[in-house]
Amino acid sequence: MKIFKRILIIVVIVIIVLVAVVYFWMKSTAPDYSGKLHLQGLKSKTTVVFDAYGVPHIYAKNAQDAYYAFGYVHAQDRLFQMVMIRRVVEGRLAEILGKGLVKTDKYMRVLTLNKIAERSAKHFMKEADEPVKQEVQAYVDGINAFIKGHTLPIEFTLIGFKPEKFTVRDVFGIMEYMSLTFTSALKEDPLVYRIYQKYGNAYLKDLGVDSASLAHMLSPEKAAQLAKIFKQVQSLQSLVPIPIWEGSNNWVVSKDHSKSGKVLLANDTHIKYSQPAVWYEAYIQYPGFNLYGYYLAGVPFALVGHNNHYAWGLTIFPFDNMDMYAEQQNPENPNQYLHDGKWLNYRVDHQIIKVKGEKDIPFDIRFTVHGPLLNPVYGNITDNPKVPVSLWWAPMYLNTTAMEALYQMNNATDMESFRKGVALIDIVGLNVNYGDTDGNIAMWSAGKIPIHPAGSNPRMIMDGTSGKNDITGFYPFAKNPQTVNPPDGILNTSNNKLPAVDGITYPGYYSPGYRSRRVRRLLLSKPKWTIKEMEKIQLDTHSARDLRLVKLILNNLGNYKGDPKIVAALQSWDGNYDTASTGAVIYTQLLYFVLRDAMMDEVGEKDFKKLISSNLLRSSIESLFTDKNSVWWDNVKTKAVETRSDIFQRAFSETTVALKNNMGTDMSTWKWGRIHQLTDEHPIGKKPPFDKYFNVGPFPMQGSNEVIDKEAFTYNEHGIYPVTSGPALRFLIDFSNTDHALSIIPTGQSGNVFSSHYSDQAEMFVHGKYRTQIMLRKEIKKGKILTLLPETSKN
Repeated sequence: MKIFKRILIIVVIVIIVLVAVVYFWMKSTAPDYSGKLHLQGLKSKTTVVFDAYGVPHIYAKNAQDAYYAFGYVHAQDRLFQMVMIRRVVEGRLAEILGKGLVKTDKYMRVLTLNKIAERSAKHFMKEADEPVKQEVQAYVDGINAFIKGHTLPIEFTLIGFKPEKFTVRDVFGIMEYMSLTFTSALKEDPLVYRIYQKYGNAYLKDLGVDSASLAHMLSPEKAAQLAKIFKQVQSLQSLVPIPIWEGSNNWVVSKDHSKSGKVLLANDTHIKYSQPAVWYEAYIQYPGFNLYGYYLAGVPFALVGHNNHYAWGLTIFPFDNMDMYAEQQNPENPNQYLHDGKWLNYRVDHQIIKVKGEKDIPFDIRFTVHGPLLNPVYGNITDNPKVPVSLWWAPMYLNTTAMEALYQMNNATDMESFRKGVALIDIVGLNVNYGDTDGNIAMWSAGKIPIHPAGSNPRMIMDGTSGKNDITGFYPFAKNPQTVNPPDGILNTSNNKLPAVDGITYPGYYSPGYRSRRVRRLLLSKPKWTIKEMEKIQLDTHSARDLRLVKLILNNLGNYKGDPKIVAALQSWDGNYDTASTGAVIYTQLLYFVLRDAMMDEVGEKDFKKLISSNLLRSSIESLFTDKNSVWWDNVKTKAVETRSDIFQRAFSETTVALKNNMGTDMSTWKWGRIHQLTDEHPIGKKPPFDKYFNVGPFPMQGSNEVIDKEAFTYNEHGIYPVTSGPALRFLIDFSNTDHALSIIPTGQSGNVFSSHYSDQAEMFVHGKYRTQIMLRKEIKKGKILTLLPETSKN
């Protein structure tokens, strides 16, 4: 018995020691928010004060030390995010995750992001001004100092690899990846063509399309291939926590609309939810410079931000910058293709894909003058499998000036110098709203818009053999949509179509306009505003359209009476998607069944699932519902001719049954927040038990599709609507008080699960709360101080 007790005591001690070792090791992987660190490469003492939400306030004696320190603290909170994006760009996921990612690596290598980044980085280091080069390099050096000197976040242990040193090329690679995720062309869907081919023009009219419009839209082949690329990029979201942009709102109003007598600016960028959060906030100050900004992982300059003189926000300007070309291969020589009357040799890039636990895989990419051939990874693209198809994408042919653009925007001295920075944005379309303390407001649509030869149709897969369809250049920035100090004093964008320039409306993938019209209507509803009052605009969940549709449905049920309680709940609904709403629950389910009963008989179940989540349908719902003679109402699979009233009746009956089955008969429990919930998912949290530790949520969530607080979801028959995307930041600033702008992000500053700032903003975010962006050091309460010292000062 004594021996047993001794053994038991030893076992208990060993367990305690092991637990202690694991605990202290896990604690060592958390970020350092206080203390002193000696870092090689730092020139002078630099102080980082972390506020109550983990936002670093960096105080340095020079720019290089400021960005070195920023690279270090950015990495300690977001290194895993940075590293995974880099591996996506390089097509090197299989190297750490195994053979299941080989196909993904091939997809990304064909898009040549890494090669674009390498070329752009070399051009940048050769041609850019010294200050911007030095700051980018200092940021990279700061990241590497963290990799070298700190215990790595736990994700690296769980997956089993160590990150390599970062380079300037990696920063460019991350920016190129951002341009890919911003490219709205990837979302175009070929459904409209299948509908037209099968049923004709009448079925397109209520979708806002007719046969005369087909020449201005994508061919089925091009649309199908872009859809494949987009699907592949979407699949990366489970691995890389920087998802695709899915909308945004911004507005700026002049001092005439402000109670403070100064300009007011607001921005909320809508992106697929994830953990870590997309944006990282930081305040940087050194002699002659201060800026509070929102930063992307691995990028040293702010994409949204402000100082005491100016501020700016972003939405996507979704023009098309991707084209496809059908090439002709030499029947006598498979290594050649025809272009402009000549047989040219393919340029071949020989690559090796390393695979964890497997042999290396050789992979060749062939290029024409237009770009890489897609066939090896995307299969047969045209009806003829022998036709090679190449991809032209603007960033492949630009030595990007995006880094210089951000630098200039971050370091501007007035509106004109800021505009010069915006003009340098090239690889992505952005609507930049601007305001300053001088009372100026402006909006510039930035990005290099391709110029196509007269007679070419970039919406089709174009003939690549003649050379007559080749891109001839890009429109100058002066031809992009832009407005400065408009007479009415209001500028707002929500990814909507913008006014034509010289009679030309640039083709793009614009949102239907409900959000932009609602924002403008609210801004005009009162003469003057404060940013506190503007919170209500950012958080607005009202849909006037949906109220109109409810009234239309209830007035066109014929003899069908429906469940009196459900009818009464719809009649009393105010059109708001708050978490306590019952009307929102009923209407959303009813909307799904109306659309399904009207359309699935024509398009089939598979295509209906695509159509129900498309912008094409969402922007056309009202025109469909209000057309009582639409051909969609008739079920083509029955002999009878169904009417709109028949479909409304059937859908109402199905809605009643579905809601009672799914939610019970007690209507007091039918609340929007019960079925519309947000979970911020981490790549490691895909499977239990890690989901309990890495994911943030679920939370009941207000909002809906195409309201200002656009908390997006997919309509479905089950009546459960997980939120997929929404505001990745909310930002408000009054130029009468630039030291106290308002902000919130969905989860927290840190992507490190052991950080106290991993999810400390989540509850505030879902409840529509804001926190102050502090710019005065004396106002940082409960701040933790991390002192960074040159390594030589150890002695």
